[in-house]
Amino acid sequence: MVNYPQHTIPQTGDRMTVQDYFKLDYTIPNEKYEYQDGMIRLMSGGSGEHDQIAYNVRAALDLNFRSGPCFMRGSDMRVQVAENTYFYPDVMVSCDVADRRRGIKVIQSPRIVVEVLSPSTERVDRTAKLRAYQQCPSIQEIVLIDQFAPHVEVYRRDEEIETEWSRSVYEDGEEVALQSIDVFLTMDEIYHDIDFNEPLVEE
Repeated sequence: MVNYPQHTIPQTGDRMTVQDYFKLDYTIPNEKYEYQDGMIRLMSGGSGEHDQIAYNVRAALDLNFRSGPCFMRGSDMRVQVAENTYFYPDVMVSCDVADRRRGIKVIQSPRIVVEVLSPSTERVDRTAKLRAYQQCPSIQEIVLIDQFAPHVEVYRRDEEIETEWSRSVYEDGEEVALQSIDVFLTMDEIYHDIDFNEPLVEE
């Protein structure tokens, strides 16, 4: 396996084919890239709160998926949302048995995607990625979670007009409804072990 020196590592904005994008898994194994319309995006590390919130959502969903076809995966699982678009959402839910096959590396029929917002990624999450998620026919709900305050947004596909989306906002003390899988998550579950009163470390 080839290990490239730092100055040759592909960076956000570089363009390449889908075939070359998948080769990065082997040539640059220590980095993760998203791919959209021929351009790659190097993913950066998140905060402790980001990791905790994503874990909390996965744990809460896992309790609801002890039986039935639906299952969830974390940020190490690549999701295909279009022919030339691949993302790594923080949490993903699929109810397609084809996505559960042993050894699968790409989820092709996500039903719900969850992004924990970070200062470095929020603009992309709310624009290019949000639009791409909305164009994926299998996705029914898109969840955006604030890591600095108890605030969750859920974008839902209209059941009758599939190109139309609604937006629901949930604040402290409310339950977040994931209607496409009939699951409700409390804010306490989502933000477990997060103390918003503790001052942020300045770096």
